[in-house]
Parts: sequence; C-alpha cells; structure tokens
Amino acid sequence: MIYIPGLFGPITSPPVVRKGRLCCFPKDPLEDVETWSESVDKVLSSKGGQIAFREFLKSEYSEENILFWLACEEYKKTKTVPEMISSANRIYSEFVQTEAPRQINIDCSTRENITKNISQPTLTSFDTAQKLIYSLMARDCYPRFLKSDIYQGLLRRTDSRLCFEEMSQWSQSLERLLASKYGMKIFRAFLKSEFSDENIEFWLVCEDYKKIKSSFRMTSRAKKIFKHYIQAGAPREINIDHKTRDLIRWNIKAPSTVCFDDAQRIVYGLMERDSYPRFLRGE
Repeated sequence: MIYIPGLFGPITSPPVVRKGRLCCFPKDPLEDVETWSESVDKVLSSKGGQIAFREFLKSEYSEENILFWLACEEYKKTKTVPEMISSANRIYSEFVQTEAPRQINIDCSTRENITKNISQPTLTSFDTAQKLIYSLMARDCYPRFLKSDIYQGLLRRTDSRLCFEEMSQWSQSLERLLASKYGMKIFRAFLKSEFSDENIEFWLVCEDYKKIKSSFRMTSRAKKIFKHYIQAGAPREINIDHKTRDLIRWNIKAPSTVCFDDAQRIVYGLMERDSYPRFLRGE
C-alpha cells in the first residue's frame, strides 16, 4: 500500500478527494500522469508530478534534491533586495553550507563560490548548483522513478479509465500496442526505464517523416534524423548494422519517403522481439 500525500489514498483503492488537498489544484493532478514519462521536465512542471517525485525521493532519502530545486525556482521570483538576501541565506543555511540540515551533493568549487558571494546575492546565485542537482535527478533518480511502485501505481489508476477491450488488444501484437494512444505512452515509459526509448522515438519520427510532402522539408528532416539517430556517435544512436547505416548516408543526398524504411524495420523488429515480450511480462 503506497500513500502519496496531496494526491489521494493508497494506490490500491479508488481515488479519494481529500478536503484541502485536491481542491487546491486547478485540474485533476493526475490528468497528465502519462506525460511524466517523456522527461523530468514534464514531472517538475506538474504539481502532481512534483508531489509524486518528491515522495519517491523521500523513499530514497534524497528529498533534499527536489526541495532545493523548488526553493531555487521560488528564489528567482523574488522582487526586492531584502527578500532576496533573506531567501538566499535561508537556502544557503538549509541546503548549501557544509553540514547543512539538507545538504545537497555539489562539488567544493560550486559550494565555495556560493559561500563567497552569499553576502551579496543575485537572482543567479544558485544557478550552477541548481543545474547540477537537476542533472543528478534527471540522470539518476528519474529513471528509477519511472520504474517505481509510486509511478507505476499512478499509471494503473489512470489506465483504469481505459476500456478493457482496448487494453486486451495490446497483448495481441506490438502493432496493436503502438496503434493505441495510451498503449504507446506506457510502452514508451517502459522503454525509457530500460534506457532504450530511442527506439520508439526513431520509429515515431520515421512515421512522421513519411507524411512530408515538400521536398525541401524532406531534405532538411532527413538530415536531422540522420544526425540525431543514425550516424556513429549520434545523441540517440539506434542499433543498426553498418550496411544499413552506410546506405542511409548515401540515400539522404537525395532523400525519399523510403530513406529510413530498412532502419525502421530493424528497430521495429528489435522492439517486437526483445522489448515487447518483457513489457507484457511486466519486467
């Protein structure tokens, strides 16, 4: 039984609206829960996401990270110098100084630089430290959050709104799964938790690419897809053989709608053969 304060009761029970909690949200805090798997930005930009992520970090004894990040966001909204000085000193005392009650994990140089300038703070005083903590959460905590009982439980709650008929089709084939809006989102979250979401990203990009009508836009988009997913060392490099990679490199000189078809088939086959069965088993 997992209880997430500020959202509702245990995730195994029906949603409960708790007076003084859900009423403070302009909309259902779980309305966009499926989008949280897209990026840590999506989590942090959602009130419900912040609460759920904070609860997860608390379970890992690293709640100070999101508390510091949120404190920095509020700090940058200060309007007066006295308010800025007061807030800066409070953040420094609670999160930054050595042996602070909620000391964050930053390098000595960053800590010393903040200490040196804390007497004359600016709105950017904590920017470097905030970026470090953000990177730590995005790189380390966020992937585990997606796998956690907390997030998976919230997904199950929202998924309960889906009709049984649609969900039952997901196990029939990967094609059926990808044809479902919610199935796609949940499968994408699963791939992200396995650090292989570049596969579904590439497959989706190829689907959009084939709809392009303008030759100018096609040439531009083909080059972007090649740089982002195909070329050796690409930021989101997919796992394809050298022959296919070289053929694409040649074909994008005069791109057509079928430029990436071979690579798309390889990636689809990889997802169908490897990731999809594990997704169905709930690994």
